[in-house]
Amino acid sequence: MNLRFTFFFLIFFSGTLLLSAQESAPADTFDITAHTMQFPHPYPQWGFKISAGLAMVRPPKDLLENSYQAPLVNIHMIFGLPWKFSLESELTTLIVSNQLTLGPRFSYLYKNLGVKVGWDVAFIYGQLKQGGFDNSLQAWIHYPNLSVGYKLKRMSFTVKGELVVVTKAVSKSGENEVNNSKNFLNGCTVGFYIEQRIHKNKVFAIGIKDNYEKFYWPTWMIYTTFNRYYHIPELSFSWIL
Repeated sequence: MNLRFTFFFLIFFSGTLLLSAQESAPADTFDITAHTMQFPHPYPQWGFKISAGLAMVRPPKDLLENSYQAPLVNIHMIFGLPWKFSLESELTTLIVSNQLTLGPRFSYLYKNLGVKVGWDVAFIYGQLKQGGFDNSLQAWIHYPNLSVGYKLKRMSFTVKGELVVVTKAVSKSGENEVNNSKNFLNGCTVGFYIEQRIHKNKVFAIGIKDNYEKFYWPTWMIYTTFNRYYHIPELSFSWIL
């Protein structure tokens, strides 16, 4: 009798401890919104967020004899401002080609749907003095852009479109200089980004982007004189720090 009572008491006591532990365990309050770079939402005022990653680019074969994949190093930063504004900056480098962008954003979030409007100004610098080349380039490009996104609790999906407007480009080949100060619409880009929680508050992002342009800045050293547009795909991976 005592043994049976002890057995049931242990079961009851163990069950009570288990229920108590489950009740005291902290709930998972993670929300992908506060940990994203691409998903449109108002950032905390004076808040700062940064991501680092790589992008793979495949130029079309008629630009090169043998098409190749070139890794680009990318650092993206966001600084929150009042009234749902933010300031974004991005450094993308291929050593011989470099782009630094800076521009304001306005973001609006309604439930799970976000919209972001912005305008980036980019400075391009490239230099190639190897293999018999003595080329350099400096250019200014404007990127008016619009992003629309939808989020779940641990994942977000964002589509971003940009216009690409070249305002000035100065290229040199040895002592020869070509200066183009005439504004022209260079093309557009469309990107799709998935941001996913990986571990605790760490988020990983994957992006697929189509650059439909005449002049694609990472390939300035093979800039074509043909008056045509190219589809240049870009695959990116980034870790939001």
